[in-house]
Amino acid sequence: MLLALLALTLIAPLQQAHAVDDGALGIRPSNESDYFHLDILPGAALDAVAIVSNHTNDPVTLLNYPVDAHNTPQGTFAMGAQSDPRTGIGGWVQLDSAQLFVPPNSELTVPFRISVPENAPPGIYAGGLIIESPRAQGITTTMNGETAFRLDVVQRQGVRIYLNVAGTAVSSLEHGSLTWQQDGNDVLFTLPVRNTGNTIVHPTARLDASGWPGADLTVDFDTADSVLPGAGQELHARLQQAPPVHIGRANATLISEAGTQQAQTSLVYAPWLALIIGLLLMSATLYGVWRGARFVKRARLALAQLAADQAGLGGGDGARPRRGQVLRGK
Repeated sequence: MLLALLALTLIAPLQQAHAVDDGALGIRPSNESDYFHLDILPGAALDAVAIVSNHTNDPVTLLNYPVDAHNTPQGTFAMGAQSDPRTGIGGWVQLDSAQLFVPPNSELTVPFRISVPENAPPGIYAGGLIIESPRAQGITTTMNGETAFRLDVVQRQGVRIYLNVAGTAVSSLEHGSLTWQQDGNDVLFTLPVRNTGNTIVHPTARLDASGWPGADLTVDFDTADSVLPGAGQELHARLQQAPPVHIGRANATLISEAGTQQAQTSLVYAPWLALIIGLLLMSATLYGVWRGARFVKRARLALAQLAADQAGLGGGDGARPRRGQVLRGK
């Protein structure tokens, strides 16, 4: 029987703790408690040192490489993969070696140099220095007797590098249209933002909804970790257990290092099917009332006409002859 082996590689997410250490391996700056925060002039170079720790009883050989950083759609900080393009810090960092051998229960200093091009625009650049453990081969599992799957795991850890290239700092944040959609009994609002400046911004936003039936509603948007220069993301706010009917407007107040901005949209929703059925029933009722009133009016007119005709038969100057009666002259 022929088996097709599919080897899948799972890259474990980078640690988000300040001291990037999972208890077995770790990497940190030599002279800072959390991340590298460096300042440099365009065209200049600087040297820095990272510390790699091995807390296990076995020696390890690690890959070591720099990467650029970016924001995920959810707004979190993320470091690129080894194969991703490197146009910023990932391309400016030079290492002595792409591999590290760390003895058991020891620390290793890892020097590196950052060289910034002369034409590099001023602003904050974000990246990281990665250590990657050898691929751990998983257990092979056969499905349906024909296809074998194996899940390999690659563990990565990284320390952030924030590099400030000297120049004029510009804080600028643009926003898109405020939109909303119903989600069950909730209303979900979305406000896209993009950092068009050269500094890191930390936007917060609040939503205010007003209109009929009269109750003002307020809810905060999810707070982003940070928005890197050139990055964009969506802020979300959920109005839980919203009123079944609302006719009015929604206003989002966006606050960041770039200032305060406003975004507005109309907010009109209702259970349309129930409203349509109600309107149809109301129309049918009104039509029935109108038809009834029209019938009563016509009946009254007919009765009045009949009464008038009967009154005309009983009046006059002379008596009309009955059938078979002959009037004789004098």
